[in-house]
Amino acid sequence: MRLKGLVLLVALVATVAALWPAAGGAATFRGIVVAKQRGTLLVASPSGIISALSGNAVVGSRIVAAGGRATVVGHARIAHIHGIVVRRIGTTMILSSNRHLVAIHKARLLADANPTTQTAPQPGAVVNTTVTTTSGELDEQDEDQVGQVANNAIQVQAVVAAVGIGSLTITVQGQSLVVPLPGGLTFSSSIVGQTVTISLSLADNNDDQGDDDSGGGGHDGGGDHGGDGGGDG
Repeated sequence: MRLKGLVLLVALVATVAALWPAAGGAATFRGIVVAKQRGTLLVASPSGIISALSGNAVVGSRIVAAGGRATVVGHARIAHIHGIVVRRIGTTMILSSNRHLVAIHKARLLADANPTTQTAPQPGAVVNTTVTTTSGELDEQDEDQVGQVANNAIQVQAVVAAVGIGSLTITVQGQSLVVPLPGGLTFSSSIVGQTVTISLSLADNNDDQGDDDSGGGGHDGGGDHGGDGGGDG
């Protein structure tokens, strides 16, 4: 799926693959695994902010991390995530929390006899969402808009799946997104598989009518830098 309104403003950190500590020092960090790939866990804290940890666990695992070591202590059916809506594609919402991208799915429902006219939060909205983890992916149960980013650009991190002429393809838990590059900017195919930090424009960045071709997988995360209350960047 091509991101028609998603403009790549900065893509100069293509070699960023190392994880930054999600829980600095010897402090104990607790949370629930909401995504994973190649030894990297994206873990949502009780407040809903996502951090990256090294480790191996299934989605839904309860994690306790101390001294750089993550230990599975149980399993949770429900997790809470606080972040910014980046994109809606069919029944999938791409959400950025602390620069980390996750794909959240919402089941298609039969027509309601009394349909609501409430519009789902659009790109740039800051939301609190409750998800279930029982299917090995994130299925949305509830979503509440609590704010709006101050501008239309945020920084995110994602894995490069392919390099094209004038574009990059990034992946978010199996969801492929094609990002147009500014004129004249090109990258070598050597960055495929690496985690990049990019600034994305959220203007006109929506496709509720698009196909939902999400699947399993994940992405390497990094670069924790606080909450998403006003933006990722």
